[in-house]
Amino acid sequence: MSTIYIVSDYGRLVKKGEVLQLKKENDILNTIFPFKTEQLFIIGRIEITSAAIKFLMKHRIETVFMGTNGRFNGKIDFQTGKNVFLRQKQYELMEDEGFKIRIAKSIVEAKLRNQLSFMQRICRKNIVPHNVKNTVSQMKSNIQKVLDVNNIDSLRGYEGNGARLFFSVYKHAITSDRAVFNGRSMHPPRDNVNAVLSLLYTFILFRVDAAVEAEGLDSYAGYFHSPNYGKKSLVYDLMEEYRTPIGDTLAASLFNLNILKEEDFRE
Repeated sequence: MSTIYIVSDYGRLVKKGEVLQLKKENDILNTIFPFKTEQLFIIGRIEITSAAIKFLMKHRIETVFMGTNGRFNGKIDFQTGKNVFLRQKQYELMEDEGFKIRIAKSIVEAKLRNQLSFMQRICRKNIVPHNVKNTVSQMKSNIQKVLDVNNIDSLRGYEGNGARLFFSVYKHAITSDRAVFNGRSMHPPRDNVNAVLSLLYTFILFRVDAAVEAEGLDSYAGYFHSPNYGKKSLVYDLMEEYRTPIGDTLAASLFNLNILKEEDFRE
């Protein structure tokens, strides 16, 4: 089962027999087979017929709608979590400070170690200023402090410091002249590298969200990220360690291999 991405501002998604087709006038641009599709991302402003929506619901294909700027617009999902006892245990563990600290430490340590590995790879492959190696040493020290900490607020501080150290080095991983990166920025991303990072993180978030819901867990009941109304804290918890090996790595490759062109971006 795979995830299908449709990126288009034109065309209609229609039901044709037992498949979906993306059509522009009489031309078939793509065919989607339900038995091969687990999740569908629609990025842009294509038209979707009511028959196509019913088809997606019949085959329980989770569908995410996003604008061309990467903004989340909506989602068709299927809550299958019937195991109330599993969620009851999940809520009980939210009151267990020892468990919360253990899971939070494992999340932060995994994320920081992935970032450290990426930073070390940059130093091996690229000519970098001497202070970059000092930053790598600071990251190692930061990880050691995580291992010794016993409260979540301090963990959040070390995680934030790790992000600052990592993104101060990240620009050296990108060699393309087209890439612009002036440090991590969000809401909105202020350069093309940040735009790609934010979009890739969004994709990761929805993949983790689908996995959490498939297990019957409450995606709003997290342990490291503080629970808040409308915030899927558990999803943010579990996606942290995937940011660097998937999102950061892929973003750099998309620019360095010249897969992304100047015309792919607009202000």
